[in-house]
Amino acid sequence: MSFKLFEFEKSRAKEWDDFVLKCSRGSVHQLSAWKNLQEKIPGRGPVHGWGVKKNCKIVATTFCVSMNTGFFGKKWTYSARGPVWENENLDAAKFLVSEIAKRLQKSGEVFWRADPYTKEPGILDPGFGFKSRPATQNYQPTDTLELDLKKSEEELLAEMKRKGRYNIRLAEKHNVKFRKTESANFSQKTLDAFWSLNLETTGRDEFSGHEKSYYEKFLKSLPEHAVLFLAEKDETPIAGAITTFCGKKAIYYFGASTSAPRFRPLMAPYGLQWEMIREAKKRGCESYDFLGIAPENEPKHAYAGISEFKWKFGGARKKYLPGREIVFRKFWYALYRVAKKFR
Repeated sequence: MSFKLFEFEKSRAKEWDDFVLKCSRGSVHQLSAWKNLQEKIPGRGPVHGWGVKKNCKIVATTFCVSMNTGFFGKKWTYSARGPVWENENLDAAKFLVSEIAKRLQKSGEVFWRADPYTKEPGILDPGFGFKSRPATQNYQPTDTLELDLKKSEEELLAEMKRKGRYNIRLAEKHNVKFRKTESANFSQKTLDAFWSLNLETTGRDEFSGHEKSYYEKFLKSLPEHAVLFLAEKDETPIAGAITTFCGKKAIYYFGASTSAPRFRPLMAPYGLQWEMIREAKKRGCESYDFLGIAPENEPKHAYAGISEFKWKFGGARKKYLPGREIVFRKFWYALYRVAKKFR
């Protein structure tokens, strides 16, 4: 079995992206456009990509984003939802992991974190002296809710909770209008509307979001994949969302809604979700990922409240292994974990 390692170059972007788009484990996090996004975010980058070929055909890939530890210029590396490989190429994925680990170890990285779409426990333990441990922090959810978009709209509606269907119809009854803006064409006014709703949401639900510039970079860096949606009543934005469409997978990435009492009963977020689900079907997506729900038997989990909202749309729970980390510098890694604990 002959595998050949290669490094990502701009000239390989189409070939790379074509593999990710057709792969069942592929997602927006492993496209060349995602690399461009990460390199625009302060404290991140450079981003290196490595892949494996067999018989001149790509069989595994991943991007590795260099991240600051926050002290003494030390770096760690993150592969969001990577590596990417098909089931029959597990050996190629393990080969890729071992080769990348060798390179990161030589470059002085403190550790490498990865969280691929898998239940395979040994993917980040390829041997060659490399062994992983549970991640210090999970950036990606271990549990998520997915809709099977191969089903018809009628079937999807029938499988929703009754309250979900009712709220969608309520938004229609109140004549809530929906507007989508391709990320390549969004205006500052549209971004401002989403940002204002985001501030209301984070203040109401007491969680921290990203800075406004992050959402702008997200949209501009993913022009073929990210779409900004707004729900409006009498031309007033009352709910918003950013969703990504990547091959067969749609991901509901960011959501926000107004806190104004006169608009809350209109159930705009439900109508907006249905609008995005229908858009995903139009684009040929086969799954719609709600991006995170509370794990089973954890009623006090941070996602508990939003999970109640998401479950009203039906779907099935998908579980993935938590993130894993391969440690290269034990002293600095221990210091990093202590620092994270007290932050």
